[in-house]
Amino acid sequence: MVLTDPLGPAAVLRAMADALPTHDKGDTTSDLSSSLDCVALFVHACMVNLGFRLLGFNEDQRIEAECARLAPRLPSQWNNSLSSHGFIYAHTQSSMQFVLHIDRLGSKIEVRGLGTGAERIARFDITARDYISSSALPLRITLTADGTEDRSDLAQKLKTLFISEERIKDLSSLLKISLIQRLLPSLQKEGYTESESAPRRTSPPPQQQPHEPAHP
Repeated sequence: MVLTDPLGPAAVLRAMADALPTHDKGDTTSDLSSSLDCVALFVHACMVNLGFRLLGFNEDQRIEAECARLAPRLPSQWNNSLSSHGFIYAHTQSSMQFVLHIDRLGSKIEVRGLGTGAERIARFDITARDYISSSALPLRITLTADGTEDRSDLAQKLKTLFISEERIKDLSSLLKISLIQRLLPSLQKEGYTESESAPRRTSPPPQQQPHEPAHP
């Protein structure tokens, strides 16, 4: 029996679809409007798939009961900010709580995390356009003729947000090595294995310079 990787593209996309908040009937606002929203939702989906439990969005205000009641959906205020999203998690395999921030810095998006009581911040950054296809934004859950949600195509719509499936794998690997393995080493989860080396970041091939004509 082949175990499903909780950080594999299909599993993460499904968790992303499950996490998007439910709309009230007739609500036509966008679900994801920026690359920051996309990356933050991606990070949250990966954390949930590894057994992390959401406690709230900032260190000063826990809303654990609301998060538990709505799970796997996120509370609607999860992406209220235009430049920074935060998540607070707990995990049964640790006594710590984990604080994550996903911030927009120009063309970059930085993901950083800290376990309470720890002194070292784990972080990485990406260039948003290398992973997210801005032409697929904004993204909206499909509505039926009577205004109710139809989520049957949502995972596929979320997939179109990414440049390619390989980029989904790259981002999962980067998150695992740069953040998760540092916050909670030796995490035990069916289908999950730790990586030993840094993920390979694929880059566009260098452009060839035109040949100059030979001089006599």
